[in-house]
Amino acid sequence: MNKEEFMKYLPVDAYGIMSTVREDGMPEARCIEFQFEEDGKFYFATASNKEVYKQLVNHPQTAYTYMEPSGKFTARITGMMKFVPDEDKEERRRIWDRLDDIVHKIHKTVDSPTLVLMYMDECTCKLAHGLGTPKPVEM
Repeated sequence: MNKEEFMKYLPVDAYGIMSTVREDGMPEARCIEFQFEEDGKFYFATASNKEVYKQLVNHPQTAYTYMEPSGKFTARITGMMKFVPDEDKEERRRIWDRLDDIVHKIHKTVDSPTLVLMYMDECTCKLAHGLGTPKPVEM
């Protein structure tokens, strides 16, 4: 399976589970909304006052899992989280324009002091049908 086929299983604005590493080395998982994919990078947004942000700064290794609501398939992504610098105004604006309305309602503007724009890079993707063995995706 290639990336284009995989993306048919990962809808934009899908809620899934992002796993991170806590300060004590234990895993932690939470629900987060996937925003979009571009050039093999998977984009998300969060707030700088959230634990997920602090954990990703300290341990950028992360995983994101989306399961189709009836369990027909599961899309998995693992990679390194990277952050779009506040100083890169042009890139932040470009990404902001593609974000879901929920993010816009929470942060109001791309210049929100708590808005964190981030993307998973160096990714490995897998797709599993039902409870079957996940198959790798050629990125």
